[in-house]
Amino acid sequence: MDLFEKRGMTLDPEMRDKNINAIEAIGYYTLKQFAYPFAYRDGYNTPDYDGLEFDFVVKRYYQDKNLRINLLHAIEDIEVSMNSLISHVLGNKYGAFGYLDFSNWADNRISKYSLEERQFYFKKSLLRQAYNSNILDLDYRENLNADNFPTVWLMTNLLTFETTSTLIRLMSPDNVKYFTDYFDCTRDELVSWLECLNFVRNICCHNSNLLDITLSTDAMAPKDYQEFLWFKNINGDISYTNKIALVIVIVVHMMYAINPKYRFDNIKRSFTSITRDIDGSIEKLGFKNMDAFYDIFRK
Repeated sequence: MDLFEKRGMTLDPEMRDKNINAIEAIGYYTLKQFAYPFAYRDGYNTPDYDGLEFDFVVKRYYQDKNLRINLLHAIEDIEVSMNSLISHVLGNKYGAFGYLDFSNWADNRISKYSLEERQFYFKKSLLRQAYNSNILDLDYRENLNADNFPTVWLMTNLLTFETTSTLIRLMSPDNVKYFTDYFDCTRDELVSWLECLNFVRNICCHNSNLLDITLSTDAMAPKDYQEFLWFKNINGDISYTNKIALVIVIVVHMMYAINPKYRFDNIKRSFTSITRDIDGSIEKLGFKNMDAFYDIFRK
């Protein structure tokens, strides 16, 4: 707490015990993440909080936490749906265990060596995950082949989001068309969205700052939602935001494909409470304005 004060943060001396409890409960470095975007930095990268109120930082942490919880709920629904679609496509076309031979369903433009290498590591990881899983159906012999690999319908319950994205990237054009038609996108768009959501999912699960995220992944803005996003135009080259707004429109686009009646009320409330506290914050978070944020849910 003394370090926050030393670096220019405003703390109410009458609330010292409460402030200490907040730091102990949340953690100094976690709170620092939420204060850092509002700090000035000197040549040594030491933050100067310039009167930033400690209560505001704590409030922003809890606002971010609510948004993380609500976004994670939607992302997990997307993950479950993607894995169900994978089992449907691969199971219907190649049977219970046909997925184990990548040459059955993968893009034939991928080199044989590369495909065999990916298949080897996929199967190695799958066996380990199956061994450590508590899925009861994995105990039944009829759900496993001679090498103890599960059926495709059980396999998809063991996938990580990252592996799901990899399988989509590897699929043949004919197989991936089912997914691109379903989500009204290209393969590159879909893979970029899945990689983005995997990154965000990890942030949500590890209690990190989501609000002030700057995406390092090359996530593509869904075409139907680009009009609502902040962008910069440099000599005709349009670049859309890589802030939290991009994550939200990806989630909205994919969830409406999965469940057109999905209710985004909790996400809307969480995000709205955040933007009330800071003038101009909606643009910093990646939307053109507040109306644009609400309009994405009316598509």
